[in-house]
Amino acid sequence: MLKQFSFILLILPTFCFSAIDIKNSPLGQNRILFNHKDTKIIIENESDYKVRAIVERSSFEWVRVNETFLLPRVRLKIKVNSPESHFHINYKSAIYNFQQNKKNSYAELYYSLFEKDKLLIKKNNKIVATIYIKFREHKKQKLLIDYTCSRNSIEISGLENEHLSIGCKTRRIGNFGKEKPMLEVQWISPELQILADDPVPYHAAFLNQRPITVKVKNVYTNKVKDITIKAKIPKRLHRLFTAYGYGPYALHTKIEDDKNTKSVKKTDIAPALFFYLNYKISETTSIRGFDAAIFQESVFNNAGIYLGSDFGHSLDNRLYFTTLLGVQYLYFKFDENETEVSEPIFPQGIEFMYRHAFDIPNYIISGGLFLSTSESIDYENIWIRWGKNYFWELNLITWGKDEFEARTWGVSVGFPFRGFL
Repeated sequence: MLKQFSFILLILPTFCFSAIDIKNSPLGQNRILFNHKDTKIIIENESDYKVRAIVERSSFEWVRVNETFLLPRVRLKIKVNSPESHFHINYKSAIYNFQQNKKNSYAELYYSLFEKDKLLIKKNNKIVATIYIKFREHKKQKLLIDYTCSRNSIEISGLENEHLSIGCKTRRIGNFGKEKPMLEVQWISPELQILADDPVPYHAAFLNQRPITVKVKNVYTNKVKDITIKAKIPKRLHRLFTAYGYGPYALHTKIEDDKNTKSVKKTDIAPALFFYLNYKISETTSIRGFDAAIFQESVFNNAGIYLGSDFGHSLDNRLYFTTLLGVQYLYFKFDENETEVSEPIFPQGIEFMYRHAFDIPNYIISGGLFLSTSESIDYENIWIRWGKNYFWELNLITWGKDEFEARTWGVSVGFPFRGFL
């Protein structure tokens, strides 16, 4: 009985909002391109004053709310045919004042297309007019499942020509080493509301594969029905992820002996093996490691461990930049007759990651570089990757001093191995 009660509790709204701050929310990706033809302004005039309202045609845009889901907004222009200073606008618990010219009062504000708050024009404390915007019938996509839900295969059934936007956030619950995911979803619809008429957005939490069913009412047709949300939830959340890779690489090496005699080896195709690890400390910080080994007649091995810290993002949180601060250890042996060279070095790096590349969920383009911080050591490591679960990587590594040089480049394919912890 207790387990059943806890599950029911989790499907209730877990947060309360008096109003969503669409005015100060960052811009998001325009996944659905609405325009003025998709909306209709309704003005319910309750006075003798003439009230007009239009939508700025270039103002249709999506904003990201709570870093979780997208919401459309527009700029609404309002005019009252009176220059009196007694008018004001009441919208979403905020008061907006008018500007005046000789004949009219006018104002402009952001309006949320998916929320159901009506805009009230008042003179002193008396309502002059009520304004709201509704969607017309159109053939565009009406369901927006945010990319934050892409790993959970969200499915929604029961919609009948209604709009809905849904976003996700995964939280870690449980003890270290046994952590499990709790998937929180937030959703909002301009036509649908739960029967309790609680503040939006609505919230639910998934702990397992069982669906969540919500009874809702269409505010325009008054039809009551159920909508069902389904999600795929993994049984475990690991912190340590590993991967391996291999591919053909070119390996060019050079060495100079005590008599200034130079020896060169050029192998255009040599086997290369790679190993990667990523230990997630938090959502923005991780410990990353790699090892690259290329061997033919010459042997070259490059290993490193770094603290990665996200320091900036853009393009609706899809483009991330990360600093990489740490240490590497390199090994080089020209051939069996030469002495190996091995030493720690301290190149520092930066990485970018572009999520959901080309609007393909979970596909990632990433890349970065390491550069030497010492003038006596020539080192650079440049890479670019593309993929989802397995990935392709193009990589160039050079390392050298006055007496030797190793340069390798090529294409490899990487595969996820196992998760730990």
